[in-house]
Amino acid sequence: MFTFFFHCPLIYLYVNKTLPLLHFTTGFGRLFSLPLVPPICQKEAVDDATGVCNPDAWRIETRHTADVVWCCSLCLAKSGGRCMFDEIAAKAGRPRVLALRRTKAGMENVKYDRTGSVDPEWQHIRIVVFAEDMKDRSRYCTSAGQERPTFFGETATCSQEDILTAAKRDIAVTKLLPSAVQMHMDRLLVDPITEPLVFPPFDGSVCSEFKVPSSHFSEGVPDADMVMYAAAGPTPEGVAAWATGCITLDDGRAVAGVTNLGPGSISLSETSIRTAAHEIAHALGFDFEAMNDAGMVQRIPGVRGKVDVTLISSPRTLQKAREHYNCPDAPGMELEDEGGSGTALSHWERRNAKDEIMSGISSPGRYTALTMAAFEDLGYYRGAWGSEEPMGWGNNSGCELLNESCLVNGVTAHPDMFCNETVSKLVCNSERDGLGRCNVIKHENPLPPQYHYFSDPSRGAPSHLLMDYCPSIDAFSNTPCADGETKFMRGSLIGPSSMCLKAEGLRDSQGVIGDVCADVRCDGGEVSIRYLGDDAWHPCPEGSHIKPTTTFTDGVIVCPTYSEVCIKATVVVRPSSASYRSSVPQSLLLTLFAIVYAAC
Repeated sequence: MFTFFFHCPLIYLYVNKTLPLLHFTTGFGRLFSLPLVPPICQKEAVDDATGVCNPDAWRIETRHTADVVWCCSLCLAKSGGRCMFDEIAAKAGRPRVLALRRTKAGMENVKYDRTGSVDPEWQHIRIVVFAEDMKDRSRYCTSAGQERPTFFGETATCSQEDILTAAKRDIAVTKLLPSAVQMHMDRLLVDPITEPLVFPPFDGSVCSEFKVPSSHFSEGVPDADMVMYAAAGPTPEGVAAWATGCITLDDGRAVAGVTNLGPGSISLSETSIRTAAHEIAHALGFDFEAMNDAGMVQRIPGVRGKVDVTLISSPRTLQKAREHYNCPDAPGMELEDEGGSGTALSHWERRNAKDEIMSGISSPGRYTALTMAAFEDLGYYRGAWGSEEPMGWGNNSGCELLNESCLVNGVTAHPDMFCNETVSKLVCNSERDGLGRCNVIKHENPLPPQYHYFSDPSRGAPSHLLMDYCPSIDAFSNTPCADGETKFMRGSLIGPSSMCLKAEGLRDSQGVIGDVCADVRCDGGEVSIRYLGDDAWHPCPEGSHIKPTTTFTDGVIVCPTYSEVCIKATVVVRPSSASYRSSVPQSLLLTLFAIVYAAC
């Protein structure tokens, strides 16, 4: 379950005859604070531990002394949201086991070679989604003030954000859920189930909160390896989605699960699709208990000054971790140890895998070989190798990233990942989907010794970012390349195909700009860009740069690698008919998706 945190930077314009400046300051340590910040603008705006905005920090306009100071608070989303899967799984309880005769005796019969080739009887997983709760108006919010089920054993009063409009319902059913499950169907193989899945009653757990067609308890669901039941009830403030498993086979493989999508977060953005895919991954078995039961977990002491760390050291995950980091001595892939009971252990350590789909904070995370390997090591999945997505974070960083501090005395060996100071210009975040600044703050108290990265032991990233206090570039909610606000993104071309590009010495008539967003076109492994003020497409091969001829007075735009800006989730569109079911033959299971839904 992702909880979106909101930070409230206090933006102020300090105007006098000699120094017109635009500065940023925040209550979480005054992230962009400069010495000239007027005291009237220095007010706590957000709680670092919870990420919750302080309403008292909101200010529209204030006048200060003889000069003019406009103070206004903008509540800006930072770094997506924290996943709380383990908390939900604890309430759901252990999945029930379905007695089902298999076509093969078990994993010992699977033949695969060193490259990962698998027995041809294995097929891409077939995931079927039913959205019965989205066709019953009593099961979702149609107006504010209603009482509706949370699908978590409670009811909640609907807010405006909880309303499931017809448009959002259509997006969820025909595009968002199909696109999310397609990410798994493209990458995971299973020993296919050859008979209808007939489920026992979903009694006494979170799963029993969801509507299940009665036929699923008698005739069953044919042509499926996994069945998901989806709803769109109200969620706690900032919670995007959650999911959990309900029924497994006797080998532990999930065959039924549930997911609830927060209506306020339903869209076709990369983050929304990949957040839903992240949650479905938990229902499929990306779960500490499942991995521990499979003998995949190990604890080792003394890593980066910690007492110990928990990691996945099973064969395929170990291999892929060593390959990704280019660290032949890596003992495995670390699991998250921050975030409390909701996030720790069932996610990758975000410091080491910030942009991975199974890190503990939502982002346009990549579905990498690391997650595919973990699924494979569970024993009942195989990776469709060749479909994994690349991740720049940590790639070829060597063992130093895994074994040493991210910064020593304020200096990092990995400047493409970590940062040490806040500068006035905006720069690209690691996901390349927005502009931001170095998120380093001064905490009220000194950090634990293993997190002393600066001469001042209280400096580091906010704790809720799950970065072991390692500072990195974070974008704001109003500076994404796809739909940001132009007034905060000077020099950027904003649009659905825009991505963030590094710049060198880029200036316009107002001065230095920093990095910019530009329209990006990806075709045949080649990148072309279109920047602000020029409607022409310019080929932009890796390693080269483009000198803009309009809008800008100096500097160049640096051409990105293809993988930095061209990896996108495929948007799958499916019919919304209640009777829709694909009849695609076995050879085309890659594209199979069935979703049952009818408009009210």
